[in-house]
Amino acid sequence: MKHRLVLASVAVVGSVALLAGCSSNTAAAGSAAAVEPSAAPPVDVPDGWTYVEGDAQPTAEVVQELPVTVTDGTGAEVEVDDTSRIIAAGDDVAEILGALGLADDVYAAPADGASAIARGAEVQYEFNQSTGTEGLLSVDGTLFIGNNPNRHGDVAQQFRDAGVDAVVYDDQQPTADKIRAVAEYVGAADAGEEIAAAVEGQLAEAASYADDLEGITVLQVTASGAGGANAVVGTGTAGADIAEAIGVTSVGVDAGLRGYSVEYSDEGLLATEPDAILVGTADLEEWGGLDGFVAAFPTLVDTPAFQNDRIFVMPSEQIKISGPALGVGAEALASALDASFSE
Repeated sequence: MKHRLVLASVAVVGSVALLAGCSSNTAAAGSAAAVEPSAAPPVDVPDGWTYVEGDAQPTAEVVQELPVTVTDGTGAEVEVDDTSRIIAAGDDVAEILGALGLADDVYAAPADGASAIARGAEVQYEFNQSTGTEGLLSVDGTLFIGNNPNRHGDVAQQFRDAGVDAVVYDDQQPTADKIRAVAEYVGAADAGEEIAAAVEGQLAEAASYADDLEGITVLQVTASGAGGANAVVGTGTAGADIAEAIGVTSVGVDAGLRGYSVEYSDEGLLATEPDAILVGTADLEEWGGLDGFVAAFPTLVDTPAFQNDRIFVMPSEQIKISGPALGVGAEALASALDASFSE
């Protein structure tokens, strides 16, 4: 079943410890709002949990300058001349394009994504071992934008061999640089720089809480790991960037986990004793609320975070997606954590 949920914006953090286990810009970025904060959570938040939402994200209107020749995260030099039907490899790509005013160019995106823009794409595709690259090649796109060289490097080359432009950015770089990369790929480098700079400024504002939040351990979990498995959020993610900015310790990052990792054990999660747990609205929806969350991570009910009602739910665009809503999410989360731990 395809979910259609329009979410607001906020970002998230990861957490600490060892996990045992198996063109020219025509509007200033930040001067317009692509997403307005909603008056109420888009999902039912369990009693005792805290819903946190940031303000509107920075955006920019652009006039693209195409064709453009770029070098992507795999080292490939690619000339991009048509962005009218973009195949986005993930929510982050879709959200960045949306902030650039190019949401209508997102032609295909992964099924059941957390991004409203990705969910609105004309084509919803599955990409796994059973469908493989052949399924993507059957999509009549003009440009493929991947977000992980390890996963999409070979895919991009097969697109190029088939005569379709394809680029991939480095998933381990900071979110602001991901924004710059996508903007460059679509001939909108100047606008991308403005949005990226705005996000960096918001992260700097969020960093003003770092001294007060030092020593707090935060665990971010998600329902969208590989193959749709439950996962712990690690390096190269929005949560990792936020954790670094606001001075908390991310469990996944501290354990060296990459992306949305399934390399953890229930016992290992319990041993990390997180002070706070972070989840996205799309994840909570996928779990079906409190009972589903507990079924997914049964040992977390015995952690300090759960026992002290320090579980924070945030719009997935801000908590999970490495895109333009990251900065406002970082500010909102830092404020919420500071208020909670100052009680």
